[in-house]
Amino acid sequence: MIVSPILARGIVLTFALGLHGWAVGTRVTNDSSVAAGKTFDYIIAGAGLSGLVIGNKLSGEGLSVLVIEAGPDASWNPEVFDAEGRKFGSETCSWKYPAYGDDGKPLPWKIDAGACIGGSTSINGMVWYRPTKAELDKLESLGNPGWNWDNLEPYMRATERHITPDKAQAAQGAASDLDVHGFGGFVNTSFTKPLRIPRTVALYKEALPFVFPGLSIGGDLSNRSAVSSASTMYTIWHDPATGKTRRSSAADAYLWALNQQRARLTVLATHKTDRVLFDGDLTATGIVFLPSNGTSKRPKTFRAYASKGVVLSAGTLASAPILERSGIGKRSVLERLGIRQLVDLPGVGVNLNDQPGAATYALVSPAHQNDTSIVDDGGLFAPEISLVNIDELWPFGTASHLLDISSEEALRSRAQKLVDSGAAANIRGAGAVLNTAVDLITTHRLPIVELLADGGGTTLFTAFWPLMPLSRGHIHINSSNPLDHPIITPRLLEDPFDVAIAVAIARASRAVFNSAPFKDIVADPYYDPPIGANGTDAEYLAWYRRTAFGASHWVGATAMMPRHLGGVVDHKLRVYGTKRLHIVDAGVLPFQLTAHTMSTLYAVAGRAADVILRCTVERG
Repeated sequence: MIVSPILARGIVLTFALGLHGWAVGTRVTNDSSVAAGKTFDYIIAGAGLSGLVIGNKLSGEGLSVLVIEAGPDASWNPEVFDAEGRKFGSETCSWKYPAYGDDGKPLPWKIDAGACIGGSTSINGMVWYRPTKAELDKLESLGNPGWNWDNLEPYMRATERHITPDKAQAAQGAASDLDVHGFGGFVNTSFTKPLRIPRTVALYKEALPFVFPGLSIGGDLSNRSAVSSASTMYTIWHDPATGKTRRSSAADAYLWALNQQRARLTVLATHKTDRVLFDGDLTATGIVFLPSNGTSKRPKTFRAYASKGVVLSAGTLASAPILERSGIGKRSVLERLGIRQLVDLPGVGVNLNDQPGAATYALVSPAHQNDTSIVDDGGLFAPEISLVNIDELWPFGTASHLLDISSEEALRSRAQKLVDSGAAANIRGAGAVLNTAVDLITTHRLPIVELLADGGGTTLFTAFWPLMPLSRGHIHINSSNPLDHPIITPRLLEDPFDVAIAVAIARASRAVFNSAPFKDIVADPYYDPPIGANGTDAEYLAWYRRTAFGASHWVGATAMMPRHLGGVVDHKLRVYGTKRLHIVDAGVLPFQLTAHTMSTLYAVAGRAADVILRCTVERG
């Protein structure tokens, strides 16, 4: 039986207790007095996916834990709990970080990152499928013993409570391989009911082989034995009482659920971590925090203390800034702002990586614009996902592209450019990360592109992005004030290989809607952008650069790698040069994955919690 975490605590509890906490169990509050001047065993910065998993685990083992979250509790908001209720571009529960070019000018898009309890699991697209064994094993190859598929897969399985498709869903294309799912976890995974725009999805599956002949059609995306296209699985469940599709967020799974209450866990919302406190030998002893929702530019700060350690789980775009405000990072960044350097760690804030997305649109014939099996008024994004590797993208030109990225000269040149641009700490580290991605692309033939098919209004569209881009950016603070946003410089599409992929996939996306299966449905396959059948590469590239956005799978800015390679944390997730300070969030992943990051991050957080517990026991 599936029980809604929100309904399980009851309407009365939701409104009567709200942020005043539970009578018995986890305390959730906005009241700074529960933490100010108090001592806990552990303090965790960030109540997103990682912070809630770790807080749940540590407090479940009897440790007192404070989790501090800059955003509010938004569990009551339909844009959060209703899986189909969030509107595109909504600012609910999102920091909407500005992004900048190398010239310092703002880019025309903002970065979504979770700004409420649950973090990005409260606002993301809820897509669930697994990465491959090869890429998780590469974490270990980069100098992180124990971080491999065999050790991470059990945590992924333990996270999941998979709901298999019923007959109606299966008839519309939903498929579930029971061997690649867990059934006893806390995060629900399922398909929409019914599947969205089933006729479009069926035609898309039929059309894909016209463009990508080697693509496996159907099955379960989490079975990564081949490059494939399949109906999308989400972290959702269906509420029979209301008929609604509900989001299954980290907050639902690890905080609100009645069977996950923790008497020794306190969550302080609407308060932001400024910096980490250290004693004389750089042992983390607590944090400085402040209200994040006031009108003052410099509100009063408070201190909370940790007897066993501090964990930063604020996310890729927030943990690195906390380190820099704490005096940990590159000397030139800190000195410019008058921050005393405690640890020289030039890897902080560099190696930032996301996937550059765009979308092409085809106009549906007027006769079919009211057919909800073809287009609808929206819902869960991307009912069909396709994963394409280098052989499928360039069936007749693979060799030249392989040479472009795999030669020693090409790798050395790329690494040097990353260092020169401020996107890498040193050439050796940049080379190691690039070589990892190149090996996954060339030797393992992992997908290099993801296509997400959808349709709404009067158009069908495909969103897409390079999965393992070689471009890298950086993020640094521009002020010692924690309420000021950092300067995020994504540097998307800076590498020529990424550019080649972008142009090729933009063309291919149009070829799908221009294929025979869509001839009676699509009136204009070149509707938007208005680049016709004879469009040039230069036209496509100019359009892609103008419209590109980050896919919000940010990784890498506090990488888990050896220190001499520019790493920020070791294989026990300890920040180099410090004691009892850990980082656990997407920022520790040194390279991009070929799956949406959520499934991997649940595994990373689960294993990290056990690593931190072992460190606690070893210290005594």
